[in-house]
Parts: sequence; structure tokens; C-alpha cells
Amino acid sequence: MLYYIIAFCMGIAIAMQAPINASLAKALGNSPINAALTSFIIGSICLLIIAYLQGSLNLFALKTLSIQNLWKLLGGILGAFFVFGTILLAPKIGLINMFLLALVGQLLMSVILDNIGAFGLVVKPITLQKILGLGIIIIGLCVFFSKELKLKFI
Repeated sequence: MLYYIIAFCMGIAIAMQAPINASLAKALGNSPINAALTSFIIGSICLLIIAYLQGSLNLFALKTLSIQNLWKLLGGILGAFFVFGTILLAPKIGLINMFLLALVGQLLMSVILDNIGAFGLVVKPITLQKILGLGIIIIGLCVFFSKELKLKFI
């Protein structure tokens, strides 16, 4: 149950992070890239402090970074892209639009990655229930965006 609560709180934090970082971008001369960089520097300092206080800061383990497969380092790039994207898009298309579209992307990619067991994940095959669920979500998004997309529903 704790993991589900943490996941829910992560969603709250991400929703708060986007407008906070967008405000930071405005304060830094309307620069989403500077705001994202600042966000990552501050986050990195926080993680460094936490790792140190926990006693889990292992500089020897960090030395093995040079022998890792490059794909294992993509998480930082993908995280930076996400944070930069939220800073750029939140003021332009709104939080709900941005997060709904990001969520659909997450769900579709998650189904694919689970299905093939990518990056060491346990294989979780695509099922009819998953396809129907994603279809319902996509139809719901079409209804949500119907005015902006000029769609007409009965």
C-alpha cells in the first residue's frame, strides 16, 4: 500500500513541479532551459545530501559509470527532456492538456516495454483488457479535447 501512496504523491509533486519551474523560467529571462538546469542542479544537490546522510554515497560505484552501457545513462537525458518539456508546455497548453497527453504517451510506451520485458522488466503481455482500457482512455481524451480538435460527438 505504501508504494501506491508514494506513486500518488509523485503525481502530485510532478503537477506542482511544472508551474513552479515555469515561474522560475520567467524569472530567469523566459528561459526554460535555464530553469530545467537549475531544477536539476538543486535536485542533484538534494540527492547528494540524502545519499551522504544515509551513508549510501559510494564513490567507488560511481567510478564504474565509464564501463556501463550507454543506454543505462539515458534516464538522465529523458528526465531532463521531461522537466524541460513541462516548463516549456505548461504555460502554453495548460497543465491538464500537457499531462493528459504525457500520460497517454507513458501508458502506450509502458504497455510496449512491459510486453517485451525491456531493460530487465518482468514480461507482462499485452492483453485484451489493456487494449480496451487504453482505447477507453484515448476516446475519453478525444471527448476532452473535442472543442480544441473541432470534433463533433452525438
